[in-house]
Amino acid sequence: MLKAVIFDMDGVLTDSMPYHARAMENVFNELGISIDPQDIYEREGEKTGDVVRFLLEKETNEPSKYDVGSIVEKYVGEFRRIAELRVFGGMEACLHQLKKKFLLAVVSGSDKPIVYDIMESKFPGVFDVIVTGDDVRHGKPAPDPYLKAVAMLKIGKDECFVVENAPMGVDSALSAGLCCVGVPTYLESGKLKRADLLFRDHRELVDRLMRLEPEDNICIQA
Repeated sequence: MLKAVIFDMDGVLTDSMPYHARAMENVFNELGISIDPQDIYEREGEKTGDVVRFLLEKETNEPSKYDVGSIVEKYVGEFRRIAELRVFGGMEACLHQLKKKFLLAVVSGSDKPIVYDIMESKFPGVFDVIVTGDDVRHGKPAPDPYLKAVAMLKIGKDECFVVENAPMGVDSALSAGLCCVGVPTYLESGKLKRADLLFRDHRELVDRLMRLEPEDNICIQA
Protein backbone atom coordinates (compact mmCIF):
# COMPACT_ATOMS: atom_id res chain seq x y z
CA MET A 1 0.00 0.00 0.00
CA LEU A 2 1.39 3.37 -1.00
CA LYS A 3 1.59 5.80 1.94
CA ALA A 4 3.95 8.59 0.91
CA VAL A 5 5.47 10.48 -2.00
CA ILE A 6 8.94 12.00 -1.65
CA PHE A 7 9.98 14.92 -3.84
CA ASP A 8 13.28 16.49 -4.73
CA MET A 9 12.90 20.29 -4.66
CA ASP A 10 15.04 22.10 -7.23
CA GLY A 11 13.92 21.18 -10.72
CA VAL A 12 10.99 19.06 -9.53
CA LEU A 13 8.90 21.47 -7.46
CA THR A 14 10.50 24.79 -8.38
CA ASP A 15 12.32 26.06 -11.45
CA SER A 16 15.23 27.17 -9.29
CA MET A 17 18.42 25.64 -10.68
CA PRO A 18 19.25 28.62 -12.93
CA TYR A 19 19.43 30.78 -9.80
CA HIS A 20 21.63 28.25 -8.01
CA ALA A 21 23.99 28.23 -10.99
CA ARG A 22 24.02 32.03 -11.27
CA ALA A 23 24.55 32.53 -7.55
CA MET A 24 27.50 30.12 -7.54
CA GLU A 25 28.96 31.73 -10.64
CA ASN A 26 28.66 35.22 -9.10
CA VAL A 27 30.43 34.14 -5.90
CA PHE A 28 33.25 32.45 -7.79
CA ASN A 29 33.62 35.48 -10.07
CA GLU A 30 34.22 37.58 -6.95
CA LEU A 31 37.07 35.22 -6.13
CA GLY A 32 38.49 35.66 -9.63
CA ILE A 33 37.64 32.08 -10.57
CA SER A 34 35.78 31.22 -13.75
CA ILE A 35 33.45 28.19 -13.58
CA ASP A 36 31.28 26.37 -16.08
CA PRO A 37 27.60 26.69 -15.01
CA GLN A 38 26.94 23.31 -16.61
CA ASP A 39 28.92 21.74 -13.76
CA ILE A 40 26.23 23.00 -11.36
CA TYR A 41 23.51 21.24 -13.34
CA GLU A 42 25.53 18.04 -13.62
CA ARG A 43 26.01 17.95 -9.84
CA GLU A 44 22.46 18.98 -8.94
CA GLY A 45 21.32 17.47 -5.65
CA GLU A 46 24.81 17.28 -4.15
CA LYS A 47 25.50 19.16 -0.91
CA THR A 48 26.66 22.70 -1.60
CA GLY A 49 29.94 22.25 0.24
CA ASP A 50 30.76 19.24 -1.93
CA VAL A 51 29.92 21.20 -5.09
CA VAL A 52 32.22 24.01 -3.96
CA ARG A 53 35.05 21.58 -3.26
CA PHE A 54 34.60 20.01 -6.70
CA LEU A 55 34.74 23.41 -8.41
CA LEU A 56 37.79 24.51 -6.44
CA GLU A 57 39.64 21.31 -7.30
CA LYS A 58 38.68 21.61 -10.96
CA GLU A 59 39.36 25.31 -11.48
CA THR A 60 42.26 26.17 -9.12
CA ASN A 61 45.75 24.90 -8.44
CA GLU A 62 45.47 25.41 -4.67
CA PRO A 63 41.94 24.49 -3.55
CA SER A 64 43.03 24.19 0.07
CA LYS A 65 43.71 27.92 0.36
CA TYR A 66 39.99 28.70 0.04
CA ASP A 67 37.48 28.61 2.91
CA VAL A 68 34.64 26.37 1.73
CA GLY A 69 32.33 27.41 4.57
CA SER A 70 32.73 31.10 3.70
CA ILE A 71 32.00 30.43 0.02
CA VAL A 72 28.86 28.46 0.92
CA GLU A 73 27.68 31.29 3.19
CA LYS A 74 28.17 33.88 0.43
CA TYR A 75 26.41 31.61 -2.07
CA VAL A 76 23.36 31.23 0.20
CA GLY A 77 23.15 35.01 0.56
CA GLU A 78 23.53 35.53 -3.17
CA PHE A 79 20.84 32.97 -4.00
CA ARG A 80 18.43 34.64 -1.61
CA ARG A 81 19.21 38.00 -3.22
CA ILE A 82 18.65 37.03 -6.86
CA ALA A 83 16.15 34.16 -6.81
CA GLU A 84 12.70 34.74 -8.34
CA LEU A 85 11.18 31.31 -7.94
CA ARG A 86 8.50 29.75 -10.11
CA VAL A 87 6.59 26.62 -9.16
CA PHE A 88 6.24 24.25 -12.09
CA GLY A 89 2.84 24.38 -13.73
CA GLY A 90 0.20 22.23 -12.05
CA MET A 91 2.48 21.22 -9.20
CA GLU A 92 0.79 23.28 -6.49
CA ALA A 93 -2.65 21.79 -7.21
CA CYS A 94 -1.07 18.36 -7.54
CA LEU A 95 0.51 18.55 -4.09
CA HIS A 96 -2.75 19.59 -2.45
CA GLN A 97 -4.51 16.67 -4.17
CA LEU A 98 -1.84 14.21 -3.06
CA LYS A 99 -1.92 15.51 0.52
CA LYS A 100 -5.50 14.27 0.85
CA LYS A 101 -4.29 10.68 0.44
CA PHE A 102 -0.57 10.51 1.23
CA LEU A 103 2.21 11.77 3.46
CA LEU A 104 4.50 14.14 1.58
CA ALA A 105 8.22 14.73 2.00
CA VAL A 106 10.82 16.89 0.31
CA VAL A 107 14.47 15.86 0.16
CA SER A 108 16.87 18.49 -1.13
CA GLY A 109 20.62 18.84 -1.32
CA SER A 110 20.25 22.60 -0.90
CA ASP A 111 21.20 24.39 2.30
CA LYS A 112 18.61 24.56 5.09
CA PRO A 113 18.03 28.36 4.90
CA ILE A 114 17.26 28.14 1.18
CA VAL A 115 15.00 25.10 1.49
CA TYR A 116 12.98 26.54 4.35
CA ASP A 117 12.66 29.90 2.58
CA ILE A 118 11.15 28.11 -0.42
CA MET A 119 8.93 25.84 1.65
CA GLU A 120 7.53 28.73 3.66
CA SER A 121 6.94 30.99 0.66
CA LYS A 122 5.70 28.46 -1.91
CA PHE A 123 4.45 25.39 -0.02
CA PRO A 124 3.41 26.41 3.52
CA GLY A 125 2.04 23.48 5.51
CA VAL A 126 2.26 21.06 2.59
CA PHE A 127 5.13 18.76 3.56
CA ASP A 128 5.14 16.43 6.55
CA VAL A 129 8.90 15.88 6.39
CA ILE A 130 11.71 18.13 5.11
CA VAL A 131 15.30 16.93 4.70
CA THR A 132 17.99 19.39 3.59
CA GLY A 133 21.64 19.07 2.71
CA ASP A 134 22.50 20.25 6.22
CA ASP A 135 20.59 17.37 7.83
CA VAL A 136 22.86 14.54 6.69
CA ARG A 137 26.57 13.90 6.78
CA HIS A 138 26.61 12.34 3.33
CA GLY A 139 24.42 13.96 0.68
CA LYS A 140 23.23 12.71 -2.68
CA PRO A 141 24.25 10.44 -4.43
CA ALA A 142 24.67 8.62 -1.09
CA PRO A 143 21.43 7.03 0.18
CA ASP A 144 21.45 8.95 3.48
CA PRO A 145 19.01 11.77 2.60
CA TYR A 146 16.28 9.42 1.40
CA LEU A 147 16.86 6.92 4.18
CA LYS A 148 16.43 9.76 6.67
CA ALA A 149 13.16 10.80 5.03
CA VAL A 150 11.77 7.26 5.17
CA ALA A 151 12.72 6.98 8.84
CA MET A 152 11.07 10.32 9.64
CA LEU A 153 7.93 9.30 7.77
CA LYS A 154 7.88 6.05 9.76
CA ILE A 155 7.01 3.95 6.72
CA GLY A 156 8.51 1.03 4.83
CA LYS A 157 10.64 1.46 1.73
CA ASP A 158 7.95 -0.27 -0.33
CA GLU A 159 5.31 2.23 0.85
CA CYS A 160 6.69 5.26 -0.99
CA PHE A 161 8.44 6.44 -4.12
CA VAL A 162 10.72 9.33 -5.07
CA VAL A 163 10.35 11.98 -7.78
CA GLU A 164 13.72 13.20 -9.07
CA ASN A 165 15.12 15.20 -11.98
CA ALA A 166 18.87 14.76 -11.50
CA PRO A 167 21.22 11.77 -11.93
CA MET A 168 22.70 12.11 -8.44
CA GLY A 169 19.21 12.19 -6.97
CA VAL A 170 18.15 9.09 -8.90
CA ASP A 171 21.28 7.29 -7.70
CA SER A 172 20.57 8.37 -4.12
CA ALA A 173 17.01 7.06 -4.19
CA LEU A 174 17.94 3.78 -5.83
CA SER A 175 20.85 3.18 -3.47
CA ALA A 176 18.39 3.71 -0.61
CA GLY A 177 16.30 0.89 -2.04
CA LEU A 178 13.43 3.12 -3.14
CA CYS A 179 11.37 3.27 -6.31
CA CYS A 180 12.33 6.39 -8.27
CA VAL A 181 10.52 8.14 -11.09
CA GLY A 182 12.31 10.76 -13.13
CA VAL A 183 11.32 13.92 -14.97
CA PRO A 184 13.93 15.68 -17.14
CA THR A 185 14.16 19.38 -16.43
CA TYR A 186 17.62 20.76 -17.14
CA LEU A 187 19.40 17.70 -18.54
CA GLU A 188 18.51 15.33 -21.37
CA SER A 189 16.29 12.40 -20.44
CA GLY A 190 19.09 9.91 -21.08
CA LYS A 191 20.83 11.20 -17.95
CA LEU A 192 17.93 9.75 -15.92
CA LYS A 193 17.82 6.34 -17.59
CA ARG A 194 18.39 4.52 -14.29
CA ALA A 195 15.03 5.71 -12.93
CA ASP A 196 12.34 3.03 -12.60
CA LEU A 197 9.93 5.15 -14.63
CA LEU A 198 10.66 8.22 -16.73
CA PHE A 199 8.12 10.89 -17.61
CA ARG A 200 8.63 13.13 -20.63
CA ASP A 201 7.90 16.38 -18.81
CA HIS A 202 6.12 17.96 -15.85
CA ARG A 203 2.78 17.91 -17.62
CA GLU A 204 2.89 14.12 -17.93
CA LEU A 205 4.19 13.76 -14.36
CA VAL A 206 1.46 15.94 -12.84
CA ASP A 207 -1.26 14.16 -14.83
CA ARG A 208 -0.13 10.80 -13.46
CA LEU A 209 0.25 12.01 -9.88
CA MET A 210 -3.21 13.59 -9.89
CA ARG A 211 -4.64 10.11 -10.58
CA LEU A 212 -2.50 8.35 -7.98
CA GLU A 213 -4.21 6.04 -5.48
CA PRO A 214 -2.86 4.15 -2.44
CA GLU A 215 -3.30 0.85 -4.33
CA ASP A 216 -1.05 1.96 -7.21
CA ASN A 217 2.43 0.62 -7.91
CA ILE A 218 3.72 3.49 -9.99
CA CYS A 219 7.03 1.82 -10.78
CA ILE A 220 5.27 -0.71 -13.00
CA GLN A 221 2.31 1.43 -14.05
CA ALA A 222 2.83 4.27 -16.51
